[in-house]
Amino acid sequence: MKKLTSFLTGIALVLVSGAVLATGNMKVKIVQAEDERTVVQVLNSIESHFEIEFKNEKGDIVFYKKTDAPSANYAKYYNFSMLEDGDYNLTVTGNAEKIDNALRIKNGNVNVVNQKKVVDPFFTVAGDRLEMSWLNFGLEKPKVLLYDNKTLLFEKELNPEFTINYGLDLSKLKSGTYDAVLVSGSNFFEYQITK
Repeated sequence: MKKLTSFLTGIALVLVSGAVLATGNMKVKIVQAEDERTVVQVLNSIESHFEIEFKNEKGDIVFYKKTDAPSANYAKYYNFSMLEDGDYNLTVTGNAEKIDNALRIKNGNVNVVNQKKVVDPFFTVAGDRLEMSWLNFGLEKPKVLLYDNKTLLFEKELNPEFTINYGLDLSKLKSGTYDAVLVSGSNFFEYQITK
């Protein structure tokens, strides 16, 4: 019986990993054009809605756009020449993915300083086991937490690997509602469990 349980757990992890690997396909390209305009292009393997948020270094929203219809390709020219020189952040969100672009604007010219991709983790409960899989693009040190209401029941720091697969035994928990949380850097993901 123990071998069967181990085998089934292994199959569940493979399926969970496959679901996560199916994401992570969104790409954002930011290219300076010749006429003081910049092209922002979003490419995705599947059609989805995109949210584009442009903030200044104080965190004030300079521009926000949510696409009206699902698309696999979004491209638009922006004129940043009227903006003050400084650091900005352009975030594109779509289909459980987020790409943060740190930009520096000087005399209307745009330079991408850093680009960071974040994909939502995949959570599921198989029997009395929480299964979690996540692509850790930032190679940050993630932490898994389990809460009963606001009481911390469990906390474990995980290794900063690219592919994170983790299982947590829930068999000793009483019936009720719990929150599983994955924290990594400034990213916070929550999954509610009803047992």
